[in-house]
Amino acid sequence: MHVNFDTDSSRSSNRFSKLGRWYVLALSVIAVVAIIGQALIQLHLRDQANDSRVVNVAGKQRMLSQKISKIVLSLHADQDKQTRSEIYNGLRSSVQLWKVSQEGLLHGNDSLKLPGKNSEAVNQLFTASAPNFEEMLSASQTIITLLSQDLLTSYESLEPEIRLVLARENNFLTGMENIVAQYDSEAKDKVSSLSTMEYILLGISLMVIILEVFFVFRPTARQVNTTVNRLIDSEKNAMKLSKEIGALYSSLEKSYEQISIVNQPAENPRLYAKSDHGGNVIFISELFSDLSGIRNVDDNMRLCNLFPGMDNPDDWMDEVVATVSEGNSWQSDIHFIGLTEDCWAEVTITPLFNIQNEVDELLVMGTDITFRKAAEQTMTRKNRAEIEKKINQQKFRSVLILEGQEEERKRIAMDIHDGIGQMLTSLKFQIESINLDDSATAVQKITEIDQQIKHVIKEVRRITFNLKPTVLGDFGLQAALNVFIQEIGKLTDIQLVYKTEGQIERLPQKIENNIFRIIQEAINNAIKYSGAGIIEISMSELDGDLIITVADEGKGFDLKLVEARSTNIESGRGFFNMYERTEYVNGRLEINSEPGKGTSVVLTVPVRVAVLES
Repeated sequence: MHVNFDTDSSRSSNRFSKLGRWYVLALSVIAVVAIIGQALIQLHLRDQANDSRVVNVAGKQRMLSQKISKIVLSLHADQDKQTRSEIYNGLRSSVQLWKVSQEGLLHGNDSLKLPGKNSEAVNQLFTASAPNFEEMLSASQTIITLLSQDLLTSYESLEPEIRLVLARENNFLTGMENIVAQYDSEAKDKVSSLSTMEYILLGISLMVIILEVFFVFRPTARQVNTTVNRLIDSEKNAMKLSKEIGALYSSLEKSYEQISIVNQPAENPRLYAKSDHGGNVIFISELFSDLSGIRNVDDNMRLCNLFPGMDNPDDWMDEVVATVSEGNSWQSDIHFIGLTEDCWAEVTITPLFNIQNEVDELLVMGTDITFRKAAEQTMTRKNRAEIEKKINQQKFRSVLILEGQEEERKRIAMDIHDGIGQMLTSLKFQIESINLDDSATAVQKITEIDQQIKHVIKEVRRITFNLKPTVLGDFGLQAALNVFIQEIGKLTDIQLVYKTEGQIERLPQKIENNIFRIIQEAINNAIKYSGAGIIEISMSELDGDLIITVADEGKGFDLKLVEARSTNIESGRGFFNMYERTEYVNGRLEINSEPGKGTSVVLTVPVRVAVLES
């Protein structure tokens, strides 16, 4: 029988080994299909990555051509130099973007993310539309050239080019509409092809799984059932032995229980003392004598004398006697002065009754809980210290905020008093000094008053910009920093270099406000303290993060000032405000500096989180 068993085992082992090979082969086929499918899908996706961008830019070409036509239509003969300048600037920027986008669609452009890989049909449509584009571009550039030479060029000189732009606009729009439609159609064809490929790969995977079920899983299940049945038979044969072993284990457990009961220490609470029904001590245990230092029982010793240093001993005695007189036990924690240190005991005083059911004696049982109380007090002190630390930090923050507000009010008041106030006072005196009888002098004074009013308006705009630049709400963070850097650059000899990479998307207003204030504070600190000749500011968006850097090669400073920002007023409220605003926008602020080696401030804000939280 032993030989047959070994033979069956070897056969089962061979069967399982064969099924295992089939299983590994099936999994390998599925893995290969998945890898090939993923590679093909990624190739298609990479080919389609810029389709939406291409369609978007092609659609914008139509808008830009309409914008150019609208701008040239706004040219009239009776326009002043300021109006012509605005038209010139708008036309020049629109034509430049229009030209760059058209060339990007045809030949590719990395900054616009345009691949320049067009189909033959798209190239034919571009070829058909090229004359209209070239003539519109040439006419627009001629208008730009004439305006650059003389903003007040006569309308008659511009009219032929204007008419040419308007004449070619409709044909160009029609051509671009056909191009956009072709781009869209090709993108849909790519999506349809990708969908078909996914269905084919899915079908192959399902077919492999079905074959695996029939040729691997089903035979495996049969073999497992056979093996399980044999195990069940073996288990039945072993049940008797298992029961005998179980009985032995039960006997052994009982023996262990008896041994553990014998080895257990005496239970708490322990006897501390005894007294009569009035609370007069008649016995003290040796355990309590070691704890309290009291050895002898005096004639007039009461229960409260067992716990020297306890609060209100007379009141406590009255409470205990009143409680036990009613046949109840008294229980609580008592703090007293022990033999060497302060002690805590959990005390229970229980009345003992005589034959007449009257209280005869009081039994004092206690447990030494000094170590537990010490641990609780230590934890309480730690919690209290932590709370006080947080309160002090909050007070410090409140002081900084109030001081910042006060300084801001003071600065605004000085700006208004020393700037606008004095200008308005001077303006008042000049208006009062106008003599209408002397027309020549009056005209001169009115001219001076006009200049003074312009200075007042400029000063008001400067103060308003410092409070909150309107460009921040209208055009976003990128434009606001550009305007701020230009304005502050006029007031300092330090060269400010501002660089941006790519198009920075708009963020919620509160997020942009806080980011602007952080960078404003960093730039102001660099101008005031760095002593550098150049300050570089850069902004970019990388992997879903907005990264802004303010760097200089100036004096630098000790980073310990930054580390002490939350507890030391000397570290400056500037760092405190920057870190507080950074926490508000869920960002990360890194300040790196070393004396003599300059300073860099790097603000990183997760753009996706900021948009979701809005």
